[in-house]
Amino acid sequence: MSESSTNGNALKTEPTAELLPTALKANPNENALNDENTNALDLSVKKELTPGRCNLQNWLGHTFRIVITDGRVLVGFFNCTDKDANIVLSMCAEYLEEGKDARILGNVMIPGKHIVSIAVDMPRDAALSGKPNLPTASEAV
Repeated sequence: MSESSTNGNALKTEPTAELLPTALKANPNENALNDENTNALDLSVKKELTPGRCNLQNWLGHTFRIVITDGRVLVGFFNCTDKDANIVLSMCAEYLEEGKDARILGNVMIPGKHIVSIAVDMPRDAALSGKPNLPTASEAV
């Protein structure tokens, strides 16, 4: 826990070493990040991604147009998916009928069981390349 000491009216609290974040520990050898303790992406290990995962990585941040079972069309930026094919879109707009104004929804999660079709707004060769589309040095800056 933490040790508390009182000096007059002031209360001073000092956290013990086990409560400190890893970055604040005194021993630098204890600060090493690894897959067991964090969810941080380890850039030193280059793992081969399957073509499907490369496609998903390439689609991140691109515009998706999703038609769902009740006929609505949702258009937004692709953020993530899961093993159940649920999809999260940000800055999403909902279209009830073609040619009508959109209703802005913001962030939405679309259950995979309600998805009829998905269209990605990017060139076909880039959309299905199966290779990671990593930014170049000039794009990263």
